Amino acid sequence: MELTLARYIVIGTIIIYFIFNYFDEKAIKDEREELIRLKTFELMQKLTMAVLVVIAMLLIFLPSMAAIYPVLAVVASCMYGEIFGKIYYRRKF
Repeated sequence: MELTLARYIVIGTIIIYFIFNYFDEKAIKDEREELIRLKTFELMQKLTMAVLVVIAMLLIFLPSMAAIYPVLAVVASCMYGEIFGKIYYRRKF
């Protein structure tokens, strides 16, 4: 049951990511896009580092945790960090 839910989450995340990138590439690009891209990747890096620290703490206290969950957390933080980072910085700039 848990692995089936994890599979659906992974498939949903990949579909959302590719749909977002498809429409993102069709958007009109201007000079702000480079700044938005740099800020987004900075946010993504910080988010991924925070997720890795939380996973390390969880693995210390819950060593019996399945290995798929840390991998899912890192992948989701990268993908959703990029999506929400671009949305946030486009509204901000």
